[in-house]
Amino acid sequence: MSLDLLKKISFYSVVVLILLFGFLIRLKMLLDNPSFWFDESCLGFNVLSLSYLDFFKPIHLQQVAPPLFMIVSKFFVKIFGQSDLILRLFPFIIGNLTMLMFLLVLKQNFSNKLTICLSLLLFCFNVQAIKFSVEFKPYIVEMFSTCLILYVFTKLNWNYSYKKLALIGTGLAIIPWFAFVSAGMLTAAFLLKFSKKYYKKWIILVTPFAVSLIGLILYYLNIKSVYNDFMTHFFLDSFFNFKEFFVQFIVVFNFLFNISLAIIPTFLFCCGVIYCFVKKQHVFILKFSFLVFLGYIICSFLKIYPFYDRFTLFLFPLILLIIMSIFDKIFELKNKFLIVLVFLTGFILLRPLAVFAQIAFFVKYDKYSCARELFDDMSERIKPTDVIVIDTLSSPDFLYYNFYHNLKNKIYTNIQIKDGLFQYSINRDDPMPFDKELDKFIFLSWPSHDYSLIKADYKNICPVNYGAILYMKKEK
Repeated sequence: MSLDLLKKISFYSVVVLILLFGFLIRLKMLLDNPSFWFDESCLGFNVLSLSYLDFFKPIHLQQVAPPLFMIVSKFFVKIFGQSDLILRLFPFIIGNLTMLMFLLVLKQNFSNKLTICLSLLLFCFNVQAIKFSVEFKPYIVEMFSTCLILYVFTKLNWNYSYKKLALIGTGLAIIPWFAFVSAGMLTAAFLLKFSKKYYKKWIILVTPFAVSLIGLILYYLNIKSVYNDFMTHFFLDSFFNFKEFFVQFIVVFNFLFNISLAIIPTFLFCCGVIYCFVKKQHVFILKFSFLVFLGYIICSFLKIYPFYDRFTLFLFPLILLIIMSIFDKIFELKNKFLIVLVFLTGFILLRPLAVFAQIAFFVKYDKYSCARELFDDMSERIKPTDVIVIDTLSSPDFLYYNFYHNLKNKIYTNIQIKDGLFQYSINRDDPMPFDKELDKFIFLSWPSHDYSLIKADYKNICPVNYGAILYMKKEK
């Protein structure tokens, strides 16, 4: 067997092992099937309670979610039945496809096999990428859209026929309805691909997206008219401001790399930007990243889209690619000292991922929620005459899990119905009204207060957060 063939077999073996273990850890966490937590319950309630067309309008519980993401999720529920696991199935599928798509992007941009393997390892075992592959939220779809856009536009050339360009443009135009942030990324990519020489083909390519973008803007304006004040207030501290500009970036890098020494990936990213700019390497990725970051920063300053940890997940592929451009150059130089330094840095970046992966494989994933278990317990013990008092921030969990139990008891809650939409209160100081003359369960899956000192006839305390259900007999 030749040395080149052995290297090729070794490379593909390592790639397959990385993808396999990435898949297995996601599968294991999916099958752990932890209870939904607050955000998942909000979306889950909407999927179970609304029609397909309703997803193109403002939805319950101050949620804003891509309509096609919700439609596919509801379709899965219609086919396979309603459950936490089925609702997480679409993000799980996309999470695994994202690993494959990123591999294609790597092979487009790097030829060094060490660079590809290390990049894929950092990507497939990224803590946030794993978590959001098994969470009923659209953030992993946003990450997938980043990889897909990079792959398509790197491969795109003007030798394609008008028909093929029209088909590609139509496919790209659908993506924002699965992942809102892709609208901004597609705008940046289309601008970078503009060609005077092939302007007719460019128009054919971009027209479907332009039509889709108009529809998306109209959808956004409708949502904004209903939830703008709430969203601005809720994410007030997450919008960019000049005073904390650099700190906000560090916080995001800390989240994306799940590392306390966030200055390391931040520094590497800055070095990668400088290297690509000076050496004119990975030009499309650099320009694309610049426009995406610039657009995101502007939207955040204008209070259109917050610079909030999980909202930035779609940036991770761009950041990692630019960082790896530095590593790739070092591998090319074959300087032993620098290569040792790269592997030391890689170890620092990989260590928290390895720790998380080990825990995920051997410990049941819980998402720090016991909402399902608490609700199941309450539904088994409750009597028709008991009332249910729902804590301020536990309303989404109650609404969602009551779809599985359909309790008919009288309810005391701070949730309101405005224009036909359920809306929860974010004010933790809101009192919980209840009749002291009745036997009652207090449902505290996502507690807004510390109720540990309350005397109750029965308590079930969640072991992974401060949630609980309390049963209190009426005062005599």
